Amino acid sequence: MEEKLRMTTSAYRDFIKLNTTLSPVKKVKRKSPEEDLQRACIEWRNLHCVKYPLLKYMFHVPNGGKRPKGEAGKLKALGTKPGVPDLMLPIRNGNWAGLALELKSPIGVTTAEQDEWLAMLKESGYLVAIIKTLDDFIAYTKIYLNIV
Repeated sequence: MEEKLRMTTSAYRDFIKLNTTLSPVKKVKRKSPEEDLQRACIEWRNLHCVKYPLLKYMFHVPNGGKRPKGEAGKLKALGTKPGVPDLMLPIRNGNWAGLALELKSPIGVTTAEQDEWLAMLKESGYLVAIIKTLDDFIAYTKIYLNIV
């Protein structure tokens, strides 16, 4: 039987720091700390999908970002809504109807549309959070998974 290798999050972070040439994700400096945070969160999610299969249903809705007017108009016509949380997991688990996470840079603040979505989802039974660090993401994801 095949043995599965397991690594703690802190061990993985140490591994990446020491072995940057072996990193599965190319380290690129971006102008968007929020994008860097989201990539780190998705990396963590990907590493834990085997242990926590519900995580494979977490997804990102690409509503944000600057786009040319034509593309923005097309997306609006297709039903894009401002304020939808960055990461969603729309499956009931324990006490939660789902998980909705809005990612922000350390100095980022939510918009009125984001606040409206987060409030509606919270009222609907979702675990909702504004995430500013990978540790925040891990903590709220574990609460949703009932492993705290």
